[in-house]
Amino acid sequence: MSANASTDGLLLPPRARLLHIGLMKTGTTGLQNAASSLREPLLAAGVRYPGNGLNHRTALTAVMGRGWGWNSTPQPEAWRDLKAEIEAEESRRVWVGHEFVSECDDDLARRFRDELGDRTHVVVTLRNYAAVLPSAWQQTMKGGRTRPFESWLKGVLSDAPKLESTRRAQERLDQGAIVQRWASVFGPDKVTVVVVDKSTPELLFDAFESMLGLDRGMLSQAELDGYASNRSMSVEEAELLRAVNHELRGQLSWTEYRWWLRLGVAGHMLGERSPGEHDTRIVLPTWAAEKAAKRSARFVEQISSSGARVVGDLDLLDRPVPHEERPVLDSPTVPVDAAARAVLGAIAQGRLGVERAGRHGVPHVEPVDTRDMLDGASTQDLVAALTRKLRSRAGGLVGRHGATSTEDNSA
Repeated sequence: MSANASTDGLLLPPRARLLHIGLMKTGTTGLQNAASSLREPLLAAGVRYPGNGLNHRTALTAVMGRGWGWNSTPQPEAWRDLKAEIEAEESRRVWVGHEFVSECDDDLARRFRDELGDRTHVVVTLRNYAAVLPSAWQQTMKGGRTRPFESWLKGVLSDAPKLESTRRAQERLDQGAIVQRWASVFGPDKVTVVVVDKSTPELLFDAFESMLGLDRGMLSQAELDGYASNRSMSVEEAELLRAVNHELRGQLSWTEYRWWLRLGVAGHMLGERSPGEHDTRIVLPTWAAEKAAKRSARFVEQISSSGARVVGDLDLLDRPVPHEERPVLDSPTVPVDAAARAVLGAIAQGRLGVERAGRHGVPHVEPVDTRDMLDGASTQDLVAALTRKLRSRAGGLVGRHGATSTEDNSA
């Protein structure tokens, strides 16, 4: 079921507003990093990427009536400011988006249509459903979750998830329903689906350049590290973060978690190393791959019948992926360079906190001695040492907020 693999003829009308809604793990972070680092060149080329941050998450989630992270609240002023900048643009195309927008129900999709107006064109980027499952689970680790991969898979791939968090995860991965929803609300002629795949790595940037009238290769000028490109974790990296989450999640506010764990531990580990010979790739169990294949076949039919414009090959969305009967899904040890990067990430955040203390409300934390943390580099020892150091050096940081997480492992 091939669609148009060419990016010719995709140019949006003058002054169009491109709303990129994801989905997650389809190159969204790479696009956002490229756009945010090229704001001035984009303006000169006739495209406004509004705001001054990496993406438009805060503003767009305010439209949805939600914040980001636990115990967070919407920030309507962020949307007010972003919308004012969008409305003030009288000649250029405008590019906005964040993958959380794909989680809208029908009413919220209509709200975006009303807020952004009839010049809006929705872009949905998709990857092979089965292939994206490990990455989607890893994102939950960067959000403070602790549920093991196979337990999470059983919930997401079940017909009736028991947990609300699992139901939401299932819905945000429902490619067919998402495309149909936005095509119904905006009209199929105002929705473009871009199929992202490793076999066509250039297609994503090419498609956006074509839709926005940019010179070919402009977006690829931005340099991305592993964190900026949102690379996948190995089994060992994911287990390290999951174990740290288990120790610290219930003792941190979201702001603190994001500072220390998401940006510090995970950010440095992913951004400054590449998985090596001692890392294990996360592979689906055979049972999960089979269930995912049935579901993705349905998605392909739904997308095909939606009437949305498709760039790329829809068949790539349900192509078989590697799987094993008994894959390695946990690890008692961590590669020493991964351990080092995790620890150094926490140190870097502490030093940055020293620099920002009193200016941005970031905790003042003294540097941490890491020598006793890297001996052996077992997951258990590293986690214990890392959390002990963070607790002792952060002082009032850890334990100020009692936002505990009570996440079980049922489906």
